[in-house]
Amino acid sequence: MLWFLGNKGKKPKTDSVNLNVVDPRDVDGHCLITGNLQIRGDVYFSGQLRVDGRVDGKVSVFEGGKGQLIVSKGAVINGPVYATNVLIDGTINGPMDVEEKLECRTNALIRGKVIYGTMTITDGAKIEAQCTQRTSTVALMNDEGMPTQLLATKDVTTKVTD
Repeated sequence: MLWFLGNKGKKPKTDSVNLNVVDPRDVDGHCLITGNLQIRGDVYFSGQLRVDGRVDGKVSVFEGGKGQLIVSKGAVINGPVYATNVLIDGTINGPMDVEEKLECRTNALIRGKVIYGTMTITDGAKIEAQCTQRTSTVALMNDEGMPTQLLATKDVTTKVTD
């Protein structure tokens, strides 16, 4: 596990450096993988991660955490991606699970299975993937008056309850 040195966002009382060990799942910072950096291995983050370089491995938010992934023009991720929100203007080769919003910019290229909450696609983006939107369920009454769960995308002929 990777640990950061810091002070959990508190301003130090003196001019000295605070070297308290901080669990990265508690920090909502901004991280950058620069254009001249290639990582071979898994990357875990919280807050915001911008990839300008290349990652060969899984890119994921910490379990139970939230995070936004930004993949810049020319950047490449070869591996699975798990994040709360993703903005892509580069290339992702691998499955993606985006909890909320997926935004594909002009230079985006996605190859792999994609699960998303909502998706925005700009002209020029290329998606060579099987895309599945997360669906919500609604409570319906069956013939016995008991609630039944159906996908909201199905043709519903019975009355929806409050």
